Amino acid sequence: MTSEMREKYNKYWGEGNKINMLVYLAVIFDPRCKMSFLDFGVNLFFPNIANDIMKMIDKDLHCLFNEYSSNAGKIELFEGRSSSSTNLCNLMEIDQPEMKSELDRYLGEDEEVNNSSSFDLLLWWKMNSPRFPILTQMARDVIAIPISTVVSESTFSTGGRVLDSFRSSLTPLMVEALVYIQDWLRKSNDAINLEDYVDELQTMEDDLSKIPKDQ
Repeated sequence: MTSEMREKYNKYWGEGNKINMLVYLAVIFDPRCKMSFLDFGVNLFFPNIANDIMKMIDKDLHCLFNEYSSNAGKIELFEGRSSSSTNLCNLMEIDQPEMKSELDRYLGEDEEVNNSSSFDLLLWWKMNSPRFPILTQMARDVIAIPISTVVSESTFSTGGRVLDSFRSSLTPLMVEALVYIQDWLRKSNDAINLEDYVDELQTMEDDLSKIPKDQ
C-alpha cells in the first residue's frame, strides 16, 4: 500500500515541472501569497529546478493574462463600445497596454497582511474587481477548479453506497431522501444518540400501522 501511495504521489507531485500549472496560479491569485510565497515554496521543494519552474510559471501566467485580455476586448466591441475598424485599432493600441499593466500592478503591490482563518478570498477579489477586472475573471475561473478529484469521485460513488443488492428496488425519491439525510448527519457538529429518538420513531411506526393497508 505504501508503494502504491508513493507511486501516486510521484505521478502528481514528484517533479515540480510536471505539476498542473493551475496549482501554481491558484497560489499567485491569493493576495496574501503572490509570487514571493510561490518562489519560496518552489525553491524549498524543488531547489534544483526552481529557476526553470518559476520562468515557466511567469511565462504561462502572462500568456493566460493576454488571452483573457484579448477576450475582454472582443466582449467590449460586441457590446457596442466600438464597431468600426478604426476604433478596433485604437482599442488594440491604447487599451491593450493598459490591461497588460494590470497584472504587473497586482504583482507589484505588497501582499495582503491577513492570516485570519475567516479571510474570504473570493470576497477580496469581488471588492477589488474595479481595480483588477481581468485578473478577477482569471481568479474566478482558476480558484473554482477543485484541487483534487476526490469530491467529484465521491459524488459519483454515492449511488453505490446507498443502493446495493438488498436495496435495489428503492424509488428515486427514497434514494434522494437517504442521500440528504446522510449529508445532514455528517454535517452535524453534535454527536447523534439514536436512543434519544427511539420514542419518536416508535410513535411514527405506530401511526403508520394504523393506516389501512388498502390506502
